[in-house]
Amino acid sequence: MVPWNQIFAQAIGYRMNWDDPPDSFHPYHHLNRRDVYHNLEILLDRNGLNGFHCVRRAICEVNSVTDARGIYLKILKMIFRKSRTSKTNKWHNYTDEDCQLSINSCPFSVMEISTYTDI
Repeated sequence: MVPWNQIFAQAIGYRMNWDDPPDSFHPYHHLNRRDVYHNLEILLDRNGLNGFHCVRRAICEVNSVTDARGIYLKILKMIFRKSRTSKTNKWHNYTDEDCQLSINSCPFSVMEISTYTDI
């Protein structure tokens, strides 16, 4: 039997698409971390999870990993690392109690997703 978070991970990959019409695509448009977190929050909210706490849980869990081995963890570290700007303080300004609250509020962990999603 496939774990529920594995199925959810594949569903995110399938459901994540451009909301804008094709004529709004700009090839040199740069994504910023605030937009990524915000869009992830909306996507998770639409799937019945608490988007804010799930994003914060991902930040807490990824930042607790000291030795990132493998491409998956390295990508997660790049996305969820501590930001130097105040635009992401909503997600990055946390204490250990806030992390525990987020872990308890969100059943989905990015650390439990298998890197072999096609198996």
